[in-house]
Order: sequence, then structure tokens, then C-alpha cells
Amino acid sequence: MLRIALLLSLFLLFLGMSQGLMAEVARTKRADAATLNVAGSLRMLAERYTRETNLALVGLSQRDWDLLLEERSAAQLTARRFHESVSALLVGGTVEQGGLQVALPAMRDPDLMGSLRALDERFRELEHAGVLALRAERSELTDNPHIDSIQQQSGEFVEEMDQYVARLQRRSDQTLERLRWLQSGTLLAGLGLFAVLLLFVYHRVVLPLDTSVRAVRRSEEMHRALFEGAHVGLWQVSGGRFVRANRLAADLFGGAEPAELEGRTLEDVLGAAAAPLREQLAGGSAVREYELALPGGAGGLRRLALSASRAADRDLIEGTVVDITPRRRAEAALRKTQARLLESAHRAGQLHIVSSLVECSQALICVKDARGRILSINRRFAEVLGARERGELIGRTDAELFPAEVAERFRALDRQVLEEDVSLESEDVFPGPDGPHTYLMQKFPLKDATGAIHAVCGIATDITERKRAEEALRLMSDTSRRLASSLDFEVTLDTVGHLLIPSLARTCVLLVQEPSDEGGSHWRTVFADADSEHERRQRARGLEVSPEQLSRWLAAVRDGRGECAPTRVPSPDAPPAWVTPLRVRGEVLGLYVLYPEPGRAAYSEAELALIEEVSQRGGLAIDAARLYRRSREATQAREEFLSIASHELKTPLTSLKLHLQSVEREAMRSRPAPDSERITRLLHLADRQLNRLREHIDNLLDVSRILTGRMELSFEDVELSEVVGNVFAGLDDELSRGRIPIRFEQDGPIHARWDRPRIEQVVANLVGNAIKYGEHRPVLVSARARDDRVWLMVQDQGPGIATKDRERIFQVFERAVRGTNISGFGLGLYVTRQIIQAHGGSIQVEDTPGGGTTFVVELPVDPASPTEPAGGRYPPELDSGEESQATC
Repeated sequence: MLRIALLLSLFLLFLGMSQGLMAEVARTKRADAATLNVAGSLRMLAERYTRETNLALVGLSQRDWDLLLEERSAAQLTARRFHESVSALLVGGTVEQGGLQVALPAMRDPDLMGSLRALDERFRELEHAGVLALRAERSELTDNPHIDSIQQQSGEFVEEMDQYVARLQRRSDQTLERLRWLQSGTLLAGLGLFAVLLLFVYHRVVLPLDTSVRAVRRSEEMHRALFEGAHVGLWQVSGGRFVRANRLAADLFGGAEPAELEGRTLEDVLGAAAAPLREQLAGGSAVREYELALPGGAGGLRRLALSASRAADRDLIEGTVVDITPRRRAEAALRKTQARLLESAHRAGQLHIVSSLVECSQALICVKDARGRILSINRRFAEVLGARERGELIGRTDAELFPAEVAERFRALDRQVLEEDVSLESEDVFPGPDGPHTYLMQKFPLKDATGAIHAVCGIATDITERKRAEEALRLMSDTSRRLASSLDFEVTLDTVGHLLIPSLARTCVLLVQEPSDEGGSHWRTVFADADSEHERRQRARGLEVSPEQLSRWLAAVRDGRGECAPTRVPSPDAPPAWVTPLRVRGEVLGLYVLYPEPGRAAYSEAELALIEEVSQRGGLAIDAARLYRRSREATQAREEFLSIASHELKTPLTSLKLHLQSVEREAMRSRPAPDSERITRLLHLADRQLNRLREHIDNLLDVSRILTGRMELSFEDVELSEVVGNVFAGLDDELSRGRIPIRFEQDGPIHARWDRPRIEQVVANLVGNAIKYGEHRPVLVSARARDDRVWLMVQDQGPGIATKDRERIFQVFERAVRGTNISGFGLGLYVTRQIIQAHGGSIQVEDTPGGGTTFVVELPVDPASPTEPAGGRYPPELDSGEESQATC
């Protein structure tokens, strides 16, 4: 921005210098004209003095004393005026000229001043000769020798005075010529500097901005891919209707595409299962697993497990869906297989087969009598409880083996099975040698030959890994949803800090590198804690990480595997922490420091992998938010610059155009014909370049108005042929230089309510493109009206536009042919389409028969009340049989 301001200041400086030189030309011209008038009057005064002296001598010779006195007084007055004029020319002053007071500047040329003083001395000699002639003796009156001297000196003086005036005229012409050339050079230098300014803006503002916009688009596509590529179904319901779902969720809910699911209610999708789900969510708690059955393919049922939560501040339900049909089928098949094996073993008397299966099973199997005493257990059950011999556990109760709370829960389930003769299924946590494990427990009654219940059998399957996988899937789904919810940088930092709280950590310290105002970088710290009050207090204190602590963390992640990797760091003043680098595009963007709950077991390999995956997604989200913030700032800076620069540059360009016209008039008036024609050609060339700059500035201003939503239209009655005629008149010089034939055809007068200046701009842009790319071949502009719509066609016979480029050319800064020497920023067609769409119309690109391009514009006659969508009909043919009017 500083370089742009410097170039703009230099341009305005050159413009000011040009204005100053023009004022100097005018002032010098007025001063030289006054000096020449006064110098010319000196010759007249010398001749008058000679005439008055001769008349006085006549009065003396004829003894006419009145004539003598009158003419002598007039001669003295003439001499005094002569000397006053000479003094004013030398030192400056005011002289009466033709009844007016004329101000003269002081003469600065030593040569001219010396010549003027010599002329003043010659005039004094003429005065002296006149005085001597008037003082002659009576005898000399008839033959006065001074009379001839007066005549000779007067003639010589007049001749010298003419030479002096000619020298003044030449010196004035030379001065004015130098000033004019200096002014023209200043103007041309200013124009060159302005062209450099436009190129600098394009390379330093427009191109980087385009790169930032593409980076934001890539980030949005990445987030969309994360959402669609999740291994679980993700869905959102707002206002009771589905608003978003990925492809897996749509498939599980029975829809072929996510779009078919959007807009449907929970009742439409879940049926009767929607009401219980709503009731559970109304209680304010999240639903961890809600199982339901929906119709599936081939007429069967598909069993789904839903998890959902409701946002506290808005009517939004978010959740996941997993197909558990295979798991349920496997469990049902297992039960059937067990029943068949038991029945077969009982019938065949081969109970040892069942015993072998029970013994080798990885599930925990236990049989208890009606009083809760253990009758039989398998080997895996004894291993989990840490018993060396199974006999140590036979006859013992749950109260002797488990904590009181767990034992009471188990005993309640046993009583329910015995009393109600039912099978129960539940999930519970057992302590194990390597920590607590989650088990899927199945309890069912055992009956004797008479059908009486005499024992309870329990089978517990270890589903710890499955629960961890489900929790990881839920966490990743929640991570993707939360990271995709906002691109605001501050919100993203806070979201990333809370991703693993409280599921895997109690406290998180997020450190992100950010550029500082001094040109370096500093570490931004974000503190997150499971206790919101503690988090608020720490943030209020402005928690900062000490340089020593930061150095330890950085060294740990670098030394872990020879590169940045998750590493456990024992800190002397804090509990053990886990540090994970936020790596984006091979560079460390920041650090993700986790403090687990006190007493928690060390993270497993799966949990470490999950932490690293979440941290990397968080790093990508932070990088995307940072790019989004930069693009927003760059976009805002670009809009402000385009708006300010366009307005600020139009004023000096108008003044510059007036100055060029003034210089052209001066050149035509004061220079010889060959020189004036050459200067006029140069000035016309500068004027054309100036008009081109003005068009570029107008396009930039229009783009700024369009992007900021400030383009306004003023509708009025418009006759299309008048608009086209005005455009042709404005392009007359360009058409004449290129000898390009152009004509306009229409079916009679076409009247409509449009914004006249904007429609003229549309026609001018399309005709200008046809001239630039038409290779100096004929251009045809035609118009047709049918019912309430108007079609305008502009045809050229140029190289044409490829089909793949016909949509691209209407984008900002895009051109039909890249890398050519044809000037332009690629804004004309973009502005043209926006104006046409603002009128409720459309524009299309087609091939011209025989080669070339045809732009077809369709507009409603009255944009305030369109009766058919734009682009809905094809323009009527030119050979429709109706009479056409053509103008050239």
C-alpha cells in the first residue's frame, strides 16, 4: 500500500507540475504581450516627438509663438512619457496604454536591457538635437543645420526601435516554446507513471487476492470431504426437519441421496420411533445409543443405533447413525448355535462338548444358584478375577468378589431373571488386570427337567475395543461437525481447544504461532478446561506459557522420533502432559498440550492415534480459518482500494483531459502547420490512452459496486436505436482507423423501460469486444422484439470462442484469449452480465455462421414485471419475413 501511495503521489505531483506550467505559459504570454505593446509604443512616441519638434520649428520660423509653445510643450510631454515607458520596461511598473493601466514585469535579460538603455540614450540625443534647433539664432532660422540632424537621428532611431521590437518578439516565442515542450513532457511522464501504477496494483493486489480466494475454496472442499467421508452417518435436524446429512446417513435412513432426506421431518424418516427419541432429548441429556428398526432392502428390517444431542441455545439436533444389523444378526446366530449345540449335546449325552466350548470361550461364563452362589465358571472368568484356581471362586457370592455397588447391581439382575423368567441384556464395567473393561452381559434362567428354574447363567462378552472404536467414531464425527460449524478464527481456536475435553483430557493448552507487528512471530495461548469456572478464571488472568516450558515442549516433540510426534513430557511443576504438534503442509503450526485426569491410566496406542488425528484435523481447521480471515481482510482491502482509487483517479483524469485539449488548441494556434499536426497526433494518441484508462477505472468501479451490492439502476423509457447510435458515434474514431464496417438492423422502433447508461455500457462493451477480436472484419448488431421481450445480437467474424471458455469469460479478470497483445483487465463481460441480470435478462455465446462469435442478450421490456424467466426462449430468426431496418 505504501508503494501504491508513493506512485499515486508522484502522479499527482506530475499533474500539479503540468498545471503550474500551463499557468506559467499563460502568465508569460500576457507579460510578453504587454512588453511588446509598450515597446511598440516607444516607436510611436519617437515619431510623435519628431513631428511635434518639426511643428515647433515651423512656429519659430513663422513667428507663430502660440504654435511654438504648444508643440514644444507637447514634445516635452512626449519625451517624458517615453522615458517613463523605458523605466517601466527596465525595472517593472505600471504604464498608461490606450487609456488603461498596464502592469509590466521587470526585464531580466541583460542583452535586452543594454539595448533598451542604448535606445534611451539615442532618444536623449534626439531630444538634445531638438533643443539645439529651437535655440538657433535668427540668422539660422531659414537654414537650420539641426533640422537635418533631427530627421536623420529620428529615422535611425525608428529603425533601431523596429529591430529591438523584433528581438523582443523572437525572445518571447522562444520562451513560450520551451515552456510548452516542458509541459508536454511532464504530461507524458505522468501518463507513463500512471500506467506503471495500474500494473503494480494488478500484480500486487489482484493476483495475490485470487490466490487467497482459491485457497479458501480448497479449504471448504476439504471440510466437505471430511463430512462426506466419515465412517458413520452424520445428520442434523433443525425446526423438526432434516437440514443436512452425509451420504451414509441418507443411505441408512432409506434415501438414495442426501438431498432427498433434507426437508423431511423425524416422523417421516423414523416413523413411530421419533416420539420416544424426542422425549429423551426433551429431558436435556444426550442420547448415547437409541436402537430402532427401519424397513431395509429385500423386504427385511435394518437395525440402527442413533446417538443425538440437542443444542441448548437453538432448536438444533445433531447426531450419528450406525448400522448394527450385522451385529444383531451375529448375536442371534450365536444364541441359536449355542442352543442347538446344547440340545444336541444333551440328547447325545455329550455334555463334555459344551463343557469344552465353555472352557475355551473368551467370554466370561458363570452359573449361580438362586441364592447367588457361584456353581460353575470357565477359565476366562477366573483369569479376569485373578484367581489361580477356579475352586477359590466356587461357592462365593458377588458381594465377596466385587465392590458393593457393582455386586448389588448384579444381584438385582439375577433376582429379576429368577422372578420373571426372562432373559436380560446389559452393559457393565468389570475391573481387569490392565484396567476396567466394558462387557456385554446376557443373563438367562436354567431349568431342570420339570421346567423349574434352579440357576442363572451369565455370559459376559468383552466389548471394550468396540466401545472404544464407537467412542472414537463419535469423537471424530463430533470433531468434524464442530470444526465445520464456523470459519471464524477465534471460534475455531476455542473449538479446537475443547475437542478432547472431557473425553480424553481434563485440561488443554493450545499454542499457535501467529505473526507479530514487528515482523516476527509469537505464540498465541488458548486455555481450555473441563471446569468452565476454572477456565474462565485462567483466561481472565491471561495465562501465558513460560519460555522454559515452551522450550521443553518443543524439544520433546522434536526428539520423540527424530521429528514432531506425540511425546509424554514430565514437567517439574505440573502433572504429566502429552504434547502433539499441529502439523500443516509439513510445518508445525502450533502445539496441542493435554493434561489427563489425575490417576488416569496411560493413553493406549489407539488413543494416541486418535489424539494425533484430532490434532491434525484441528490444525487444518486453524489453518483454514486463518486463510479465511486473510482472504476476508484481503477482499475488504481490495473493495476499499478499488472504490477509493476509482473515485480518486477519475478527478485528475478529467483535469488531465481538459489540459490535453488546451495544449492542442495552443499548438494549433501558435505552431506552424507541420509541427502542429505532429503535436496534434501525439495529443490525440494521449487522449485515446486517457479514454482507455477511464474505461478501465469505470470497470473497476462497477466491479466494486457489484461485489459490495451498491449497483443501483434508474429505469426510464429507452428507444434501442438511439442507444446503439450513441455507441456507434462514440466508436467512430476507432472504426475509422481500423476501416471496420458495422451496421445495425432492427424490426422497427423498440421501446422499453431500462437504465439507459447501463444499457449503453452493455452495447459498448459487446461492440468493443467485436472490434478488438473481430480481426477488422464486418460487425453486425441486430435487435428483435417479440411480445414482452427483446433480443440484441452482436456478431463478429473473428476466431471465435471455444465451448469450454464460454462460461469462464464472464468471470472477473478473465479474457477470451489469454496471452495476446490485446489490452484489457477482463472486466467488461463480467460487468455486462451483471447489468443484464440486474435487468432480469440473460446473455449467451454462440458461433456465428461462417466463423466468429455471436453474443445474444435477452431482456424483458419492463424488468419490474417479468412474465417468463430469462433465457427461456430463443431469439426470433433474422429471416422471419418481417421488414427490417438497417443503419450503418
